[in-house]
Amino acid sequence: MMKPQILLLLTIGIALVGCQTTTVAPVSGVPKAKLLRAEKIYVVTPRDGSYGETKYAGSGPAVAATLEGAFSRYAADVVNGPSVDSLSEAVAAARQKGCSYVVSPKITQWEDRATEWSGRRDKIGFIVKVVRTEDQAEIATAEIVGKSSLMTFGGDRPQDMLKKPVDEFVATLY
Repeated sequence: MMKPQILLLLTIGIALVGCQTTTVAPVSGVPKAKLLRAEKIYVVTPRDGSYGETKYAGSGPAVAATLEGAFSRYAADVVNGPSVDSLSEAVAAARQKGCSYVVSPKITQWEDRATEWSGRRDKIGFIVKVVRTEDQAEIATAEIVGKSSLMTFGGDRPQDMLKKPVDEFVATLY
């Protein structure tokens, strides 16, 4: 029979090995300008993510909601916009709403796996671009990627990995 202390150490070790990881990689280096708190932000809702033939309904709104929450801690107002096919459409819509910046995310990877029994991790990946509406100048672009731990105990989903890296990215803009 295994001693309780050894069992506890093994459990902690397994949990540490399988930790969730997310990273924010600035694609365009440091932000080219700092955003002002008095300015309104327009967040485009990205199209839902997919993996192969599997579409993950609600993943686009989940990314948009996370971005809205992060920006709302800094900006005067955050406006949720629908999915659009081009950045120029998003800029035009943002101008109509009186927004100074467009935040345009694009989901590049979204995998919601039954990690507990398959051993395959949940994964997320998206690129987020911040553009000034006045002249369509790119302020910042970052790639956010993440994967769940191997020991999820049934609770992890891709959207659970969004908050921390999105908060980190938004903090660099202010």
